[in-house]
Amino acid sequence: MRGQIDLPALGIALFLLTVALVLAVTTANSALAGAERSPVERTTAVGVSDRLVSADAPLTARRNVLDADAVAALDSDDLSAQYGLPADADVRVRLDGEVIASSGDVEGGTTVERIVLIESREERTIRPGFAGTTTMTLPRRSGNATLTITSPPGTTVQTVWANEHALLSNDAGLSGRFELSLSPLETTQLRFEALGPLESDHVKVTYYPPETRKAVLEVTVDG
Repeated sequence: MRGQIDLPALGIALFLLTVALVLAVTTANSALAGAERSPVERTTAVGVSDRLVSADAPLTARRNVLDADAVAALDSDDLSAQYGLPADADVRVRLDGEVIASSGDVEGGTTVERIVLIESREERTIRPGFAGTTTMTLPRRSGNATLTITSPPGTTVQTVWANEHALLSNDAGLSGRFELSLSPLETTQLRFEALGPLESDHVKVTYYPPETRKAVLEVTVDG
């Protein structure tokens, strides 16, 4: 009959409508959960990145300047213990696209990026070119240096100056190896006060000038 309701067809239609409604609600809930989670993830990622580059962080030479040796030594245990990671989130840290440490399995999440400097130090050794003087200038700035004095017979090195500051002094004579603390903010000129002749073969300075390059630090928080 024309007016008779096709019950099987109606049942199928109601079933399909129910499935569609469930999927729509599930999708909406997932989108809402993702929207609520993203700001939290971003806040956490920003906080972790701030701590990674802070002036007193184990990873930095100074604020926003990462020490290359410290970066190479960073692992997941250090990341979790030193940088206040949330217990319920996975975190990954990358430098120029390379993962340097991670905690958990990051599959998505929110990423923040910042430009940093990577500082590395290369050991360099020089000898002075004494020519009518007993001064030498380090070619590059360095915060520390190792001075080796091998005084010849009949020569006594009594004082070593750095930019008019007396670093070492001994009237009986300076001989051997000495660790010098220098200013990294200015070029250092060393001057030697000695009784007797002092040649370039008698003095050696090893110093550690910094080299820096730009890099992109990425912190991803998932959860």
